[in-house]
Parts: sequence; structure tokens; C-alpha cells
Amino acid sequence: MTREDSHNFIIFTIRSDDYFPMFRELKIFSALLCVSLSALIAAHAQKISAEVEVASILSDKVAVVAPVLTLDAMYQLIKDTSPQVLFEKDTVRRALENSFQERAALLPQISLAASQTRQQFGRGFAGDDFESPPFNSFGTRVEGTQTVFDAEKYARYRIAELEHAISRMDYEVAVQDILDQAVQLYITQIRDLNRKRIVEGNIERSQRLLKLAQDQLSAGAGIKIDVTRAKARALEDDRDLLIAETNAETSILRLKALLDLDLDSELKLDGSIINALKAPPSMEDYKIKGSALIGSRPELAGQKKRLEQALLARKAASWQRLPSVELFGDWGYDSDEAFSSDYNDAWLVGVRASVPIFDGFRIESEKREAAAVARQASYEMRVLDKRIESEFRTALFDMNSRYKEMGLAGKEIDLGLDEVEQAELRYREGLADNRELIDAQQRLADAERSHLNSAYLYGLSRLAYARAIGSVETVLD
Repeated sequence: MTREDSHNFIIFTIRSDDYFPMFRELKIFSALLCVSLSALIAAHAQKISAEVEVASILSDKVAVVAPVLTLDAMYQLIKDTSPQVLFEKDTVRRALENSFQERAALLPQISLAASQTRQQFGRGFAGDDFESPPFNSFGTRVEGTQTVFDAEKYARYRIAELEHAISRMDYEVAVQDILDQAVQLYITQIRDLNRKRIVEGNIERSQRLLKLAQDQLSAGAGIKIDVTRAKARALEDDRDLLIAETNAETSILRLKALLDLDLDSELKLDGSIINALKAPPSMEDYKIKGSALIGSRPELAGQKKRLEQALLARKAASWQRLPSVELFGDWGYDSDEAFSSDYNDAWLVGVRASVPIFDGFRIESEKREAAAVARQASYEMRVLDKRIESEFRTALFDMNSRYKEMGLAGKEIDLGLDEVEQAELRYREGLADNRELIDAQQRLADAERSHLNSAYLYGLSRLAYARAIGSVETVLD
């Protein structure tokens, strides 16, 4: 072959009709490439948007507008802004959406499909060699399926619905737990502030004692050891003040952290709730109402749903033996290329049925497992029922006992004030040294702390009772 013949052959090969259709199809790959690049750009933009959103979430701060945060305002603040509550709320949302997804399997499934291909056969259907030119094929279909009978899909949907109901009860439990923690910290902060005021009152009395001892010594009616004892008493009160300030700062920081507040922000609480605690109701009345009150606990409602879910799962394990029936079909057209005017209709209709025959004993194993889960749920129900009833009775008894302690502690304060007054009078008249007065002041301080502690424990017992009936918001009722 000459050089000229070779050159003509190459030109002929490049310009062959067998290759031009392939070149024209490059526009399809160009379109796909554009779509891929657009997807990459969108993914990068989504990543940047996600990073900005995360930074925004981490920088969000909750602020308290009211000058004094009451209990009712704190309840609402927790329900609206607490990360733990919002987390549980989204858990409920996820369970709801999951039930929708399981329900979707029972509804008609409709989709649109289209395909464009270009191919060339190398052999015939019988395996014979033959020359076949490349050809285009385009097809589009509207495809649909509909479940007629499928017990397993229905069971999954019902189990998902029960899971949503369980998540709602778990949300209520989480809210009550967080409110319980918040109220406990709220009362603790008020206790710590009042304890600080008690110590400041002790310091004021210690300073008066020191001045009185110094005056008595200057007048020749006292001795130096009285001044030393008075100074030692003042130092003890100063140390108690440091401890009280530390406790008050710790409790307010813990409350701010729980409420998701800025730790440097100012937060004032309603200290009057200690005095607003009502007398406990009659134990006999509440013993009669007890079953109705604790029956509203979300924990009990949630466990009942879990038991119902376990029993349904046990039935569903047997339903796997049942047949499933499904309708399917599609309709569309076929042609050589997309948007061609030369096309033919195409359609398909059918029914599909399936019955399990042998599954390697998987279904029997799942039935036994589901039965075990159902038994566990029933055991947990019994344990929870007894625990809640025990919590209710313990809280009711503790509430009445703590309230009586408050009355006794109040009488101790009255006696302590009277003792301090008499001991100070005896010391002024020189009938005794200041040891009587120091001891009397110590007993008065102990009585004041005892009364405050009794009020604090009574508040906690009311909180425990409110939690036992599943309604922390009624702690002051």
C-alpha cells in the first residue's frame, strides 16, 4: 500500500458513518458531566451551609427577660429552649416520620422511568455471527405497584405507630425529669441564699458580742478571755460565710447550666416560694386518691405501649407464614430517540404472590424471641407499677413528716431568741461570763439552720410527691 492510499484510508475511517452517531452522542455525556459538576458545587455549598448552621447553634444563648425568674417562667423556659427537651421532641418527630415511612409501603408506589441506549450486537440470538449496525433505543414508563395483602408490612406499620406513642411518653418523662432537676436546683439556690443570710446574721451578733466584751473589759467588769472567745466566735462565722458563698455560687451556676443560660448572666429567683409552701394534704385522702394519681404517670403509659408493642411483634412473627399479594404494571412508549414522533405504546399489567415454604427455621426462632420480649415487657410493667406506688407512698409520708419538723424547728428558734436575750442580760449585769451568751448564740444559729433545712427538705419532699404523680408543675399546689 502506498503512502497516499494509507492517508486516504485513515480519512475514510475517521469519516465513517459508523462513528458519527457515537460522536453525536457525546452531547449526552456532556449533559451528564454538567449535572455531576452541578452536584459537586451543590454539595460544597451544602457543606458550607452546614458548618455555618452548626456555628450558629453553638453560639445561641438563652436570655431571661423578666427581672425575677419564677417557677412558672422556668417551666416554660425549659419546655421552649432546653436542649434536652428539644432533643426528645425531635426523637418524637423521628418516630412519627418513621411510622409514615412504614405506612408508605402499604400505599401505591408510582414512578417515572426513562432510558436512552445505543448498542450493537456481535452475535445473533442463536450464537451465529452476523453483521448488525449500531442502533438507538429509547423507552419511557410510568411504573406502579400496590400491595393488596402483606401482613408483615402492616405489622411493621403498627409497630412504628406504637413506637411513636412510646416516644411521646418518653418525651413527657424526659420533661418531668428535667423539670425535677431544675426545681431541685431552684430550691437549693434559695436555701443557699437564706443560709448565707443566716450566717450574716450570726456575724452581726458576733460583732455585737465582741464589742460588748471589749466594753466590759474597758469598764473593768470583764476579763480578757471573754474578748478572745468573742474573737474566736467571729472567726468561725467568717469561715461559715465563705462556705455559704461558695455553695450559693455553685448552685446558681448549676441552675444556669441546666437552663442553658449564659453563666455570666444575672439570674434572680423568687425566694418567697419557701414561705409559700402549703401544708400537706391529709394522708387518708391521698391514700384513697393514690391509684388515680399515679395512674397518670407517663412512665406507666409508656410501658403499657411497650407491652402492647411486644405482643403485636409476637403475633407479627407468626404472620410471616401468610402469603403476600401485590399488583404491578407500567405504561409508556418506545422509540429510537427521545422526543421522536415515531413511537409505539407499551404497557404491562400483572399480579405477584409469594408464600414462604422453608426459611431455615428463622420464623420459629423469631416467634420464640418475640415471646421472650413480651414476657420481659410484662415483668418490667409489674416492677414499674410497684416502684411508682412505693415512690408515691414514701413521698406522701416524707412530706407530712418534714412539715412537722418545720413546726418544731420554728419553736426552737423562739426558744433560742429568748435564751440569747437572757444570756446577754446576765453578761451585761456581770452575773456570768460570755460563755453562756456564746453557747446561746450557737444554739440559735443551729435552730435557724435546722428550720431552713427542714423547709428545704419539705420543699424537696413536695417535689418528690409531685414527681411521683407525674406532675412536677404542681409542686406548690
